[in-house]
Amino acid sequence: MDFRTITENGRHGVRVAAIIIRDGALLTYKVEDQNHLVGGAIKVGESSKDAVAREVGEELGLQCIVKDLMFVVENRFDYNGELHHMIEFHYSVDLLGEIPPHTLDGHPYECEWVQMNEISRFDIRPTFLKSELAKWDGTIHHIDIG
Repeated sequence: MDFRTITENGRHGVRVAAIIIRDGALLTYKVEDQNHLVGGAIKVGESSKDAVAREVGEELGLQCIVKDLMFVVENRFDYNGELHHMIEFHYSVDLLGEIPPHTLDGHPYECEWVQMNEISRFDIRPTFLKSELAKWDGTIHHIDIG
């Protein structure tokens, strides 16, 4: 069981995301025209750090080193008329191995490296990453969206 609830009012949950930067590029996967981070819901009883390592394993088939907690995010948004309210933990992650061409968790989304100096040209989700990644100073930043 994970920390995710679907009600008549929307979807609510606690999530993790892996910020994977290698050679000046951010790892994302493509869903339609959007670029998303590897991540997902935290399971009940699981730490956020363990959850991000599990999600990397499920989505990329790789082990990783979970490093710094970069962002704690309160993310409220409308998706196709449905309210989403997510609490998110975004960690810096180093991969142990080479990424597959697409995600492996039942949704074969194409993996794509986005050059950090070109990030503004992409529809990165969550959108705060476009401005906040470049400003990250090694401390945990609280982001409130919505």
